[in-house]
Amino acid sequence: MAKWKLYWVESDGYEDCFVVAKNSRSARSVEANMNGFDISDATAIRVMDIPDIFEGKADKKFRDWSKIHAPQQANNPDLHEWPWYADKWLLEELGAQFRVIDDEEQILLRDIVYAKRPTGEWYTYSIGARAIYERNKDLPQYDNYDNEPRIDISKQLYTAMGLALTKCHEIEFLFSNSFVFAVSEKQKKKYKTFYDFFKGWEKKTLGGLFSAMQEAFDIEPEIKMALDLFLDMRNTLVHGITTTERYDINTDWGQRELLAFLDLFLSLCVPIKDIAASCFEVSIEIANTYLLKESDENIPIKSTNELLSLFINCFKLKV
Repeated sequence: MAKWKLYWVESDGYEDCFVVAKNSRSARSVEANMNGFDISDATAIRVMDIPDIFEGKADKKFRDWSKIHAPQQANNPDLHEWPWYADKWLLEELGAQFRVIDDEEQILLRDIVYAKRPTGEWYTYSIGARAIYERNKDLPQYDNYDNEPRIDISKQLYTAMGLALTKCHEIEFLFSNSFVFAVSEKQKKKYKTFYDFFKGWEKKTLGGLFSAMQEAFDIEPEIKMALDLFLDMRNTLVHGITTTERYDINTDWGQRELLAFLDLFLSLCVPIKDIAASCFEVSIEIANTYLLKESDENIPIKSTNELLSLFINCFKLKV
């Protein structure tokens, strides 16, 4: 006999909901019949099987409700609640968590967050360990994904935090040592020697570095957007993200949100590090070509045409 299943039924974005049914067509029919949609306009996504013990519990609750609100059907021996919308008690029994944050109503079930905007529109996003590992192979893998959200993701989380901080350090080192950006008139007035430049740029914040870069160079718009996003996420990361309501590291949900944030940040770090490396390499090429005496030994570096071309494509010297 077919088992009852929990479905997430999507229609117009405003009537999306959880439905209990035995198959996807039945789940879509519940939503179509109640809200006047054509069944073809609804999509049913299977979330999980429902343990048999909850069917009797649901029927009893429905019968008790009927005794008060619909007594004419209360004694019907064939009275059953399902197929129908999933009640909150059932979602809680299945492991769902609920919260309101930034004026959004949110439900976490397994590895998916079902969020309702203040406008009433629903959207979903994944914060699960499996989904994140599939995007970032550097994070530890688990062998019990069916147990989400009950599995301990601390190993993934702390690995991601370590990787993120390391990437920040690597990227900031490359940018802060890229003396190609010392060509602006403002920087020339500040620093008389390259030693002065390096000491001065060591003290700059990352935002200060990016601002100084733009004194001498025009930055391609999409690169500028990527740099601004990196700066914003980097500042969020290092300035207390783990104590915020959304990313509270002391809660399971907060840990999962934090892991998703770190996963996105690590993905962004890949192109940003290439850009930073291109700035550093151009600086070294300038030093080897124009600044060293013939008797001096060149600074060893494995230059690549790809990185040099990347710099040329990203930065245009102001004239």
